[in-house]
Amino acid sequence: METLIKSPLVVGYRGEIGSFILQGILRVMSKACDIWCFDINETETEKIDRIRMSDVIFLCVPMQDTTKWLFKYKRYLRHKIIIEQTSLKSWLCDRNNFSIVHASGAPRILSMHLLFRPSATPNKEDRKVILINHDDWQFGFSGFYRPIKEITEADIVWVSNCQIHDQLMARQQALVHKILLTLDKTLLGIGGQTYIGKKLKELTTRIRGGDPKLYSLIQKNKYLSLSMKEFNKNLRNFNIEKEIC
Repeated sequence: METLIKSPLVVGYRGEIGSFILQGILRVMSKACDIWCFDINETETEKIDRIRMSDVIFLCVPMQDTTKWLFKYKRYLRHKIIIEQTSLKSWLCDRNNFSIVHASGAPRILSMHLLFRPSATPNKEDRKVILINHDDWQFGFSGFYRPIKEITEADIVWVSNCQIHDQLMARQQALVHKILLTLDKTLLGIGGQTYIGKKLKELTTRIRGGDPKLYSLIQKNKYLSLSMKEFNKNLRNFNIEKEIC
């Protein structure tokens, strides 16, 4: 791995994303003694000591706890690099979080988003990860492309800012989940399942295997209503001949 990451810390290593990232770091770094991690069971003293000894922090706490964690440990994060993993990124543009994101000496926050659930995506060709290439110099991902690609063994998708990321996720996550689960519910109890119906069931089973709290927050994406309007318009104007011609 490139020397940009010398003493990484994985916060939330017992969760699915944190565990996946930790295993990736262990695979690509030459010395395990340079790697730190903690979750909910460590003492505050142990957590603070490991924060201090780290240079790059992979923050893998639940999405709703991300800003709370940053504010709680703010005094120990000065000039560190934090790679956060939230599924929605609008909190980075919230003026209430100015002191975390923009203040002098604030940590350099980089935004990353795995577009797959590691435990349910065994094929590497199905894995993609978003990196947000913020316009602000403070957020640049320069130098971290190769290490993250090696850690995740995934293809990198570049997105230019948080707004575009959340607009994409309104369609690719929130809208997809809502429509597939509703369609599956509509087909419930109907016999004579087709091949397409079977594949639908596989997809909805995968969705239902996710974290309920996370998926509930994903449905609160502020851009979902616009995506739903577009979907409903397309549904009203649906013409099978045009779709399969």
